[in-house]
Amino acid sequence: MSGQGGERRRGPDRRKAQATEPAGPQLVLCPHCGSMVPAGEFCGHCGAHLTRGDAGRRHAFAAVPSEPVVHLSIVSTLFPHLPHRRGGAFRWALLAGAVLVVLLAGFHLFTPATIAADFLLPVLYLLYVYEVEVYDSEPWLLIAATMVAGAILGYAFASLTGGTVSGLELSGDTGSNFLFAGIVIPIGAQALMLAGPLFLYFYRAALREPLDGLTFGAASALGFTLATMLTAIWPLLAGPLVGSGSPVDWSLRLLNSGILIMLINAITTSLVTASVWLNRYDLRHAASGWEASVLTTLVVAFGAQVILGILSVVVPDLVLKVGIHAVAAVALLVYMRLVIHQALLAEGAAHEIGPDAACPECHRIVPTMLFCPACGVARAAAKQTRMHSAGGS
Repeated sequence: MSGQGGERRRGPDRRKAQATEPAGPQLVLCPHCGSMVPAGEFCGHCGAHLTRGDAGRRHAFAAVPSEPVVHLSIVSTLFPHLPHRRGGAFRWALLAGAVLVVLLAGFHLFTPATIAADFLLPVLYLLYVYEVEVYDSEPWLLIAATMVAGAILGYAFASLTGGTVSGLELSGDTGSNFLFAGIVIPIGAQALMLAGPLFLYFYRAALREPLDGLTFGAASALGFTLATMLTAIWPLLAGPLVGSGSPVDWSLRLLNSGILIMLINAITTSLVTASVWLNRYDLRHAASGWEASVLTTLVVAFGAQVILGILSVVVPDLVLKVGIHAVAAVALLVYMRLVIHQALLAEGAAHEIGPDAACPECHRIVPTMLFCPACGVARAAAKQTRMHSAGGS
């Protein structure tokens, strides 16, 4: 009898527990993709801004929604997996590296200044890959292999061409062979920078996200450019520690070759590889524009390299040459952000509403989908950093 009473006493508890079970997130119909998604600022399926009715959402960059798409930022563009809160350290590191190059050149320490300029972006990129743990199972193998393969190709290319690729930038010697220095070398260099990532495209089909292609492209270009620069300056490394020459000229040449040209090469290569990876998706119903197509990115990448190669030959003034590369780097950065944004928005394959979890970008508890319903960040770009993971554990 007491057992029956116990059952009767537990009965209301069971009914109360069933009544308090969560009913799941409130769902609304996205007017852009037609999916039933959790209510919020953004559609968790296609990434459109629900409250503004804006499918393109140019005011909220898909990788870093706190920034607009048209925005000048090397860190959030070249390092799209990096959360916005962690970008400040990399921005300060990039600025400090540039200042260090200028200071070393000002003290006529041209060899250390050259080394600092050439290694600045590659080292920052490796730190970025380590920080965001882009590939948990293979954290270094793929990126290191791509960068090393690019470096090997860069060394071979610079050796075969007599160091012309970076020698023109360091010495200011434009040469007399316009066709070779202005057209053949830029096209050949860009093709070799694409070789390693395109091999991975067919060898590792499981890595199918556009940001995978972007990461491999940037790593290959940075390794290639670093090797060509080091090949050209190798005789300088055996010289005296304190050199002779104008510190201003050396500062401009090193910032041009070590930062601007390396940045341009990383962008042009990443543009093509991101668009190639994007074609793994069924884009028939995606809102991807012509800007992210393979043909367009190929024309932009090779066209930019040829135009800059020709201008490097015909423009003798160093200040004007640096200014041209700076303008090109800014334009390519903005275009790269547009390609990344469209690639992330075009990934919208069918995706179920997952369990509630903290968004890696805004840290709000939201249903797990392709896009965070609260801040709109693409889950393909949002990664947990090592510092955040350590704090959570």
